[in-house]
Amino acid sequence: MILPYIIKSALTLALLYTCIMPLLEKETFHRLNRIIVLGCLLLSFIIPLIHFTGGTNQTIEMVRQAVQLPEIQIDGNANKQSVWSLTDILICIYTLGGVAMLSLTAIQTMSLMLRLRRCKHITDNRGNIIVLTDYATSPFCLFHYIVMSHDDYANNRCFVLTHEQEHIRLRHYIDLIILQFATIIQWFNPFVWLIGKNLKAIHEFEVDEAVLNKGIDATQYQKFLVVKAVGNRLQPFANNLNKESLKRRIIMMNQKRSNRWMMLKALLVIPVATLAVSVFANGKNVSETAKEPHPQTTTQTKIHDAVEEMPEFNGGQLAMMEFLMNNMKYPQAAVKAKQQGKAVVGFVVRKDGTVSDVHITKSAGHAVLDEEAIRVVKAMPAWKPGKQKGEPVNVKYSVPITFKLK
Repeated sequence: MILPYIIKSALTLALLYTCIMPLLEKETFHRLNRIIVLGCLLLSFIIPLIHFTGGTNQTIEMVRQAVQLPEIQIDGNANKQSVWSLTDILICIYTLGGVAMLSLTAIQTMSLMLRLRRCKHITDNRGNIIVLTDYATSPFCLFHYIVMSHDDYANNRCFVLTHEQEHIRLRHYIDLIILQFATIIQWFNPFVWLIGKNLKAIHEFEVDEAVLNKGIDATQYQKFLVVKAVGNRLQPFANNLNKESLKRRIIMMNQKRSNRWMMLKALLVIPVATLAVSVFANGKNVSETAKEPHPQTTTQTKIHDAVEEMPEFNGGQLAMMEFLMNNMKYPQAAVKAKQQGKAVVGFVVRKDGTVSDVHITKSAGHAVLDEEAIRVVKAMPAWKPGKQKGEPVNVKYSVPITFKLK
């Protein structure tokens, strides 16, 4: 489901940002800080996709989850109305927010491009397109376009071109594209906005350092920044001279370079990322594991995860589906409360075919539904036992049961 993934992704980003950024933001390793910020963004989307099988072979897991049952549906008044769960509402709100952010980004970008098409275009000595506006605007760059007013081109060309050409040379627009897509996906997460603010500040620190390394007088350059630090960003993929981080930029320009040993702070990303993987990676829920009984510890007989000949319900999968459909009773309390969900019931098929050690390995989200799923599985008749090397053995098995009001 998309919602658990998005929530895990947001929490991963919050953890990475909270633990790592405060230690690095005052250091002068701008390139390293930039890589770490982008790495945190990318890791927040990758870590929730990591799947642990708990040491079990992936083929075994596929075999154990091979039985997919149809949804259990309820007749009566509940069918006459659409059931909206809290999850459905949250997904709807999230989708609307994402669509709104995507639409706003597209509208801002198209509007700006249309405005720039009507302006005068010339080419600089690096092959970039300089767009000269007839109105006063804070200089900025957009991909390979450098936008400035005619007045800035006449009076501040050296500062503006040097600054914006460095943004383009360092390919900051790639970072901004990644950031904007992350913001669209995690628009509700305050940490994606905070990390975006930090990334843009790092871009300016990196460019300021490159400009001063070209021999431009620091005092004159800083005066220019103060004069031009007006207005807001015109659209999400643009780098511009921004007043928000001006004080930090001037402090950073005058700050003594950090000791290289301070770069070791970046190694903190390894244990923090490991912690994020252990907490947010896709695997068996800790609480579910705690609730799950371990039949190996209650009997001396070995229980197999998978065998050469897996257990089979008498009559096959269709017969098992029919049995569950005929014996399942949608709890009236769940009908009234409009509760639905999917439970995965684990059990052991013994050597004699009997079903034992029935337990919930994944909850439907409501105790009354879990109890009904356990009840109907316990009521199953004897199975054909699994076999290993021709001998009957005890085998783990699991069945997914979906409760849905329609």
